[in-house]
Amino acid sequence: MRRLCPHKAMVAIPINIIHQHQMQPSSTFAALFSPPLLHGRMSSSHDQFSYQKSEGNSNGIPFPGKPKQPEKKRYIAGVDQTDRVDPWLLADKDSRFAEFNGVQIHFKLSEPSESDASANDSEEHKKLGISANRLPAILLHGFGASLFSWERVLKPLASVIGSKTLAFDRPAFGLTSRPQRRVGKGRPDANASPDLNPFSLGFSAAATLSFIDFLSADKAVLIGHSAGCIVALQAYLDAPERVAGLILLAPAIAAPILLQELQAAAALPDPATEPSSQQTGSHTGKQQRLLLQSVLSKLRFALYWALCQVVNLLQIVKTAIQAVLVILVPAKIAASTKAVFHAGYEKLLIAAFHSALAIWVIRIIMDKLGTRAVRQAWYDSRKANEYVINGYTKPLRSKDWEQALLEFLLALLISPSVGMQQQAPLTKRLKEVTCPVLVITGDTDRLVPAWNAKRLVNALPQAKLSLIKECGHLPHEETPDEFLALVKDFFSQIVSTDAKTEMSFAPT
Repeated sequence: MRRLCPHKAMVAIPINIIHQHQMQPSSTFAALFSPPLLHGRMSSSHDQFSYQKSEGNSNGIPFPGKPKQPEKKRYIAGVDQTDRVDPWLLADKDSRFAEFNGVQIHFKLSEPSESDASANDSEEHKKLGISANRLPAILLHGFGASLFSWERVLKPLASVIGSKTLAFDRPAFGLTSRPQRRVGKGRPDANASPDLNPFSLGFSAAATLSFIDFLSADKAVLIGHSAGCIVALQAYLDAPERVAGLILLAPAIAAPILLQELQAAAALPDPATEPSSQQTGSHTGKQQRLLLQSVLSKLRFALYWALCQVVNLLQIVKTAIQAVLVILVPAKIAASTKAVFHAGYEKLLIAAFHSALAIWVIRIIMDKLGTRAVRQAWYDSRKANEYVINGYTKPLRSKDWEQALLEFLLALLISPSVGMQQQAPLTKRLKEVTCPVLVITGDTDRLVPAWNAKRLVNALPQAKLSLIKECGHLPHEETPDEFLALVKDFFSQIVSTDAKTEMSFAPT
């Protein structure tokens, strides 16, 4: 019997494997993922002409009209948008798909060899003759990324920990299907749950816990990167008994922000734009670049400061209105007014995110900032070569990627699930995380500064910080050897703790 993973205020849904073999062209695979039939006549070589009825010809004999003009190609972040396909058609040979709550989740799995598994048994287990409980690891990518970001470490990690490693694409990212759900529009289809928005944090956490069941494990270690750390934390809070430990890479979990720290982080240099004077042969040119970078850093800081002032002003206005309602308006009327205001706010957001303007804006943002953000994430942006950029932008060839991304952002702003209990934000529940936590960050992270990771470690009861030098926002991509060494030590500590627990209960 398949064990269902417990959740708070949500129904556990087991993973249903659709395809877990190597991706080879076959009739079976095509039948599982047969694209919808094209409406109208099939395309052929004759389509280079548009046939139409001749005026004045009673027989209606068609004649070749003007040749069709080739469709103008449109590119976003260098990816052709004229011939987009279903995500599964972009899968790799080692890709696998599983259905969870009506969504086809793309994942990859790596298993260690027998020698790797036995080599990772701890000395405590060997003394007792107990086989180590080899904890699997589930890898959670960040915002705008996919399981591609784990490519360099997925297989080596399985050898290092002597257990299975699994990475999957969250909805709206990678090659996971884009369900046609619209927040506020009800159920997308008969197979989807009305209580769980596939683009919500709760859905990703539930899928993570169900993958632990899929791996036939009681517990797993969750490894999150950037925004993936939020999913890891949510999964732990939903089912702490299923998570043996957390590894958080460059965690994008908001900590109290000091403006001077933000200014210092914004002023970090980029080695790719900081060649030495020997390379340039001109000290003056280097000074000019430093001056330009200083101006840009101050401009970024000024924009952020202005945004903070606007947010603070809105908060003051909101508080003032609430205070007036409390003083002048009866409680029942004030409550109903608040509910009406909240409903109107959600309707306004839904209308804005489902508009053609929102599609246009998200395309512009991805086109102008997509590849730039990837390069900015590296300590040395020159290492973000064409292969890396193509890996990150590959999902832009999928159909409806912009609609799915907007649905994901909308789910962040609106209640993620109907009927779910409202709980405090994750940042208010950090003291509840009592499992071992390893926080890894680069000393030159320009996206999530290292001081934010230090604050997070101080807020978690059992957290340890590891700082990697000359590393940016992607420790697992930039410094895979250092990352694997840190993970190996962390797993050894967890297994040793489990071994001591088993020894205390061992028969004498």
